[in-house]
Amino acid sequence: MHLDQPLFKFSGEFSSRPLEVAYLEMRWTRIKQMSRTTLLVIAFMGMAFFAADLLVVKEAQPLALLFAIRLISVGIIALAGVSIGRSRTYAPRYEWLVFWVQLIIPLAIYTMAVVRKVPAVYIGVDTILFTLVYYQFFNNRFDLTVAAAGFFGLSAVFFSVLLLEFKPLEIVGAFLFLVPLNFLGIAIIRSLNRTRRREFWALRESRQHIAEKEALIEELQTALAEVKTLQGFIPICAKCKKIRDDRGFWEKIEKYIQERTGAQFSHSLCPTCAAELYDIYHRSRSS
Repeated sequence: MHLDQPLFKFSGEFSSRPLEVAYLEMRWTRIKQMSRTTLLVIAFMGMAFFAADLLVVKEAQPLALLFAIRLISVGIIALAGVSIGRSRTYAPRYEWLVFWVQLIIPLAIYTMAVVRKVPAVYIGVDTILFTLVYYQFFNNRFDLTVAAAGFFGLSAVFFSVLLLEFKPLEIVGAFLFLVPLNFLGIAIIRSLNRTRRREFWALRESRQHIAEKEALIEELQTALAEVKTLQGFIPICAKCKKIRDDRGFWEKIEKYIQERTGAQFSHSLCPTCAAELYDIYHRSRSS
């Protein structure tokens, strides 16, 4: 029996929520490994870049504030990564946990940018980097991923306008760059979603076929174990109708067939024999 072909959304996800959950549960080990690794790498980089803070910021108070911001944001990201890594099965809370971490990352970047007074180009580089990371390395729901990446891009532009005094031409240039960047990210995640789910569906269908074949084989084996046949020439006595077995012994035909086929005999009389026996019986009584 062939399974019905699945329906995909624009996002490349299954239209059926139970089927989508089955896919996520099957791929959970891979999903959590990728997400956990990505979060822990981001956390490590967040603390490692404190070395750059030491080179740029000379005053103690801003430096302490930067350290506190990095420590808090990195702690949240690392805890999220550890929590995901310890989850043995897929749970919807994973989607929202990743989503909120994706919102925290840009907020932490902007806060540190204000304290360090970095040029706008640094915000642009971080926006490009994390937008691609969101789309490719976080195996999160399509709508939540697009929302998180969109928030990062839009907030980067507004932050640059409010605090870094972006000029109108620079704002237009930022939007012209962010729009195709997000379209590229959407194309990436959509393609990955479809490819991975088609692989899952092919595996599911293959397992279904294997299960059906194994069930059929088991039924045939059971039938073969229950059914025995008589083959070849069978030596039978022309008078008493006993049959000679493989050991050379003569057995009643009933016993021979019963032992080799599992058939059970019930004895009766055919009309001819019944007439003959009763005729003999009546003659013996009358005499």
